[in-house]
Amino acid sequence: MMSLLLEPPTLEKYPDDVLVQFPLAVRTYLLTWHLIFDSYGTASLGVRNDYTEDLKSGNYISPLLDFIFDVLGHSIAHPINLDKEGFTTEHIRVYDIKVADAEPDERDMHWLLIHIYYLCLKYTPELFKTWFINCRSKQTRIAVEGWMTKYFSPLIISDALDDVARWAEAQEAGGDDEKELLVKVSRTAREVTAGYEVDEMIASITIKVPPNYPIEGITVLGTSRVVVNERKWQSWVRTTQGVITFSVSQEPKNRLSILFPPESLWG
Repeated sequence: MMSLLLEPPTLEKYPDDVLVQFPLAVRTYLLTWHLIFDSYGTASLGVRNDYTEDLKSGNYISPLLDFIFDVLGHSIAHPINLDKEGFTTEHIRVYDIKVADAEPDERDMHWLLIHIYYLCLKYTPELFKTWFINCRSKQTRIAVEGWMTKYFSPLIISDALDDVARWAEAQEAGGDDEKELLVKVSRTAREVTAGYEVDEMIASITIKVPPNYPIEGITVLGTSRVVVNERKWQSWVRTTQGVITFSVSQEPKNRLSILFPPESLWG
């Protein structure tokens, strides 16, 4: 499948009058990406990491994003207005190939590009951020960030918070010797608070997601310190920040299970 990504389309290869017909080669390239991201959805954490390493080592994401933002107008500072074009939240989240086939070719292509960009942010946010940092065009970066923050970041953040909430609700109470991890999700504030009860008090940290995630990273705040001294607490919060930074694409259970290791913090 990866061999189908070796010759990514560009505007130089496809003039406007050809591109609007959604050429077969372009369709094949984009549908290949759709299949790759579908594979992420059913893969284990380890396999996802392997997928991402393969994409990173072959620099496959950059040509994809270059093409998306060239076609959708970001490169000339005029990104497509999803509201005006009638692309809804459902269009962003789901590409229905049967429905899309009945659409005009150009709209079909735009829909698929929009959905693939959403999947890129959802499954490989770190690769997108690397592309963004390395993008030499300030004009393109400004257009991408504003467009992403308006239409896509709220969905990506909502997905992540929903995953954490579902994970927390599904956890069984621990044994008598185990401390219960208390998790509270605030969608309005875009944050997760996690803590343990210690001597009838709650030691907790808050994980805050910025509105322009993943361009700006997640931050970790120590909101309630008990038992340990300030130096040890701040050292632990910094360590947690590092773990969160390098595990943003992990499953909720892997992100949260490392937040409060009682044996090292209280033991």
